[in-house]
Amino acid sequence: MLSSVLFGNKFLQKYSLPLRHVINSWYKNNICPYSCSSIHSTKSPNQQSKHCWKLYDFCVTREYAVMANTENSGLLLNDLIAKLDSFAPKSLAESWDNVGLLVQPMTEKNVKRILLTNDLTEDVMEEAVKLCADLIISYHPPIFAPLKSVTGRTWKERIIGTCLENRIAVYSPHTSFDAVSGGVNDWLARAFETESLKPLIQSCSTDSGSKLYQVEITGPINKSSASESLMDRIREQVEKNTRGTQEELVGDISVSCGELKLTVSCSKSSVPLLSEIFHSNVHKTDKLHFRVSKFEGGPLNGVGMGRLCCLKVPLQLMKVVELVKEHLNLKNVRLALARHKHMGSLISTIAVCAGSGSSVLKDVKADLYLTGEMQHHDVLDAVHKGTHVILCDHSNTERGYLKIFADKLATELCGGNVEVVLSQADRDPLQII
Repeated sequence: MLSSVLFGNKFLQKYSLPLRHVINSWYKNNICPYSCSSIHSTKSPNQQSKHCWKLYDFCVTREYAVMANTENSGLLLNDLIAKLDSFAPKSLAESWDNVGLLVQPMTEKNVKRILLTNDLTEDVMEEAVKLCADLIISYHPPIFAPLKSVTGRTWKERIIGTCLENRIAVYSPHTSFDAVSGGVNDWLARAFETESLKPLIQSCSTDSGSKLYQVEITGPINKSSASESLMDRIREQVEKNTRGTQEELVGDISVSCGELKLTVSCSKSSVPLLSEIFHSNVHKTDKLHFRVSKFEGGPLNGVGMGRLCCLKVPLQLMKVVELVKEHLNLKNVRLALARHKHMGSLISTIAVCAGSGSSVLKDVKADLYLTGEMQHHDVLDAVHKGTHVILCDHSNTERGYLKIFADKLATELCGGNVEVVLSQADRDPLQII
């Protein structure tokens, strides 16, 4: 008869049944389909006694020494996905992207171990199986182009088939992680000490509860500057009347197509106040017009694609290159010098975009672009416009963020109930030799 109790990373064993059988039985009962390849006791045989209870350390060798922490009950998959979506909502992702839960096992089970990877390759898939992972979070979506079958014919089909066979879920955040505040692009910008940091392409809320209104006051430009003075007075009254309130309003005066325009973004409750200020200052002879338009969502602070970094202190280009290599742990990067510039040229502004930056960085005014890859002609266009370009290869500008996110996921999002493992098999497919 065998009596055994799992205690942390030890078994309490009374009789000399091979320990391998005991652990394989435990794994089977805990729905891990892979047996342990080798198990050994750290006690020598002459130290063991058949007549008394002993605690034996053991090692499970499957390329990794892995043992599930039975104190972690894990989280339901749907609950965990909700936590991921709360950190980086899928609404932040680009419209062309494929984000969220991509593979879901039909039999429900708690997620106890998560494998984080930048790309879900076949090597990473093998790693996930050996780790008995319940969920793979793959930054890049393994399903992008539609699959017409799930067979062993292509590598992506084999990955999805293996996930389903082993009841491993797959979640991909991709561009929602790029856009979110504290996400991939903010991490990439941390290579530098910045005075200010803002998205290159601002994200807006799609929450129906955050509907905003835009009030526009327009009028002709005249020689007497009467319209301009009147708009200045209206703007001053708007800002004065809302200063110190829950919604402080700021007006923006612009000139377009021979017309002056005062624009104020506000909530619905502030529209009557703006209307009152307008009508108390404007007469029919002033030829000013008041218009209210409603639009879904407003700008989300610090959220969007790419980042524009204004450095605290201008740096020489060579120093910027060194900081990039240090931050990304790279020995080499590719550099395109701007025309008529040199390695000692001073850099004050840097536009960054993780991954492929061609579309996001196009026509952005900055001293330097930092990204993973760009199209050849976009690089030529940038250097002829006076902008240096640093290319680091696609995933090298993304992968390092997973180390930061692993801690956040394990502690803040999962409350210590799930083990989070960074993939050791994941790497950029390109290397300099």
